[in-house]
Amino acid sequence: MTGYGRGEVVSDGLRLGAEVRSVNHRFCEVSARLPRAFASYEAEARKIIQDRVSRGKVTLVATWGADGEEGAEPAGVLTLDERAADRYMELLQALKRKYDLAGDVDVKTFAALPNLFTWEEPGRSPDFYVDLLRRAVSSAVDELIATKETEGAALRRDLAARVDSVRANVAGVRGRAPERVRETHERMKERVRALIGESGLPEERLLQEIALLSDRLDCTEECVRLEAHCDHFLKYLDEESAPGRKLNFLLQEMNREINTIGSKSNDVAIVERVVEVKEELERIREQVQNIE
Repeated sequence: MTGYGRGEVVSDGLRLGAEVRSVNHRFCEVSARLPRAFASYEAEARKIIQDRVSRGKVTLVATWGADGEEGAEPAGVLTLDERAADRYMELLQALKRKYDLAGDVDVKTFAALPNLFTWEEPGRSPDFYVDLLRRAVSSAVDELIATKETEGAALRRDLAARVDSVRANVAGVRGRAPERVRETHERMKERVRALIGESGLPEERLLQEIALLSDRLDCTEECVRLEAHCDHFLKYLDEESAPGRKLNFLLQEMNREINTIGSKSNDVAIVERVVEVKEELERIREQVQNIE
């Protein structure tokens, strides 16, 4: 589901703001844009979001500056991670010897290696930045979830109304089905008697043929299953743990039942209801893709 949340933390004259936006997506996909002072903690920010959001394309944007100022980041110092640099050099030299490679590692190549340089604000520990990031992102996610819950409540009402519409149409099919079978009986009797005469076919044989036809036309079993699926659908809507996958599977079963009913129908009134049910199920399917 779509949603938006913002969190802000002020500490020691510095302010970190975090904005989280979510749009519909089948899986949980998180992208983050962080200030340079927090770049090395991106994995921590992603984990905070992924622990609480199961589906959606989520974008995190953080802003960093002095309290009361916008835009400019606090002054920092670019430092070299000497341990990482030494290890890189050891591995490159070992690689050169092992494979008898020519050439030297120049400054341009060496400087392009990842995680060699980091921005640090003098006198501040990594724990300071991690704590600020956690608090700001968590606050933004709290608001994001609140907006998604509001949307979810409206979505639940819409889906419940559509399921009630499906149930009403299935009830109409069940009510019409026995009458349709009786009408088919009468038409079949009239046609047989018109073709072979009153005494040309034993009544018992005619009744057997009518019984077989009735069995092929009877859709009561499918209607009962479809109504049971509607009950389960409403039950799953109230579950808190990832009902989206269950609803997707249930919709497949509901479509299977209504397709079977449609294949058995040779009655205009029933066919009209079958079409209405299929349309509602398609609308429900589109909405279910937004449910976590």
